[in-house]
Amino acid sequence: MAKKYKDWDITIYYRTGDPEQINRLKKYVRVKRYNNEKIKCDKMFFNFNLDIIDNVEAKEYIQIAHGDYKAMGIKPNTHPKLTKYLGVSKQVCDTYAEVTGHKTELVYNPIEIPKPQKVLNLISATRLTKEKGKARMEKLAQLLDNAKIPYIWTIFTNDTKVIDNPNIAYMKPRLDIMNYIANADYLVQLSDNEGYCYSVIESLCLGTPVIVTECPVFEELGVENGKNGFIVDFDMKNVPIKEIYKGLPKFTYKPKESNWEKFLAKGKSTYEEEKQLKVKVRALINFTDMDNEGILREKGKSEWICDRERAEFLASKNAIEIIEDIKN
Repeated sequence: MAKKYKDWDITIYYRTGDPEQINRLKKYVRVKRYNNEKIKCDKMFFNFNLDIIDNVEAKEYIQIAHGDYKAMGIKPNTHPKLTKYLGVSKQVCDTYAEVTGHKTELVYNPIEIPKPQKVLNLISATRLTKEKGKARMEKLAQLLDNAKIPYIWTIFTNDTKVIDNPNIAYMKPRLDIMNYIANADYLVQLSDNEGYCYSVIESLCLGTPVIVTECPVFEELGVENGKNGFIVDFDMKNVPIKEIYKGLPKFTYKPKESNWEKFLAKGKSTYEEEKQLKVKVRALINFTDMDNEGILREKGKSEWICDRERAEFLASKNAIEIIEDIKN
């Protein structure tokens, strides 16, 4: 509303409020902290709270209804001085009139949608330690914040919440994050040194550029500055934030050819996949078996068949006893 009607003479009064929201409103309309003074105006609009209405002298006193008070089971505040009632949807108007008995006019909320900025999608899979570049990661986040670039940085790590930044999302490590890398704009690895770095190679193979430090191995393995990634100085000076945000053209990458067959012993595999050993078990306590759709296991009553590995784990917790082996 403030954006759309910034050329109208509008004043917003508040007692308390979020400073960031208040400053945002001040760009468009007059905003004042209310200090129990008398207010004189043509039209006064109230939301749920009417506690200052007796301090207001106006030609019209208008209450705006924003919720389905019937569904919420709340009776809104009313006052004899109110001269008009507005509702932000037909549903609100109908239910407000039903709850209060006051005829309510429909006025949909205005909306102004600015052209959205592209959100930069970063990903890392790393420990948040000194040698893995924690301080550099903090610096890169600071540079993005200072440039007012919207971004989400997903970090797969066990070191959660080591970097306190609202744009960083932590996820538990997993064996395969290919889908996440493919969906990212960049994979970031800002280490002191690396001997190979699988995640960087995987990212390039998937067509996702990388942001890396000037470790010699990255150039050896085919990271090309400005073509399939950005190589930044260890001191994080002159990081090309604008170029990073702009993005890179599509590229193709061919990893170094592996010659492990030169070192492996020759001969076909004689491996036979191990068969899962099954055992019959009985519950020693009441517990919810999350490995079996949350089934309740009852002490002394529940008996079932499960893998020996799982049974041995439960037995170590004194949750079950193994009754017998099950032959395949």
